[in-house]
Amino acid sequence: MPRALAIRRLSVAAAERAGYLARLAERTASARACGHHLWAFAGADDAEQVVEFVETRDRAALATALAQDQLLAESLDFRAAPAAGESGDWAIFVGLPGAS
Repeated sequence: MPRALAIRRLSVAAAERAGYLARLAERTASARACGHHLWAFAGADDAEQVVEFVETRDRAALATALAQDQLLAESLDFRAAPAAGESGDWAIFVGLPGAS
């Protein structure tokens, strides 16, 4: 069964990191309760750069997750504005047949 994935890049200033991490824990728990997965990774060379991933069972579930779940759909701009040239918007990817 193909999976669907949304990816969002953003920048989290050191002064905002504690607040971001607290909110991330809430958002991760909310995603898990809805049957989705939410992961976040900080840059190895630049800890302010963060990549978030939301994974669902298919594209329809992903669209629902991003549109209806307030914790996933919310804009984080006031806490973690995207760096110059980054939109902070979700990019959608759909699994390929035969891939796990």
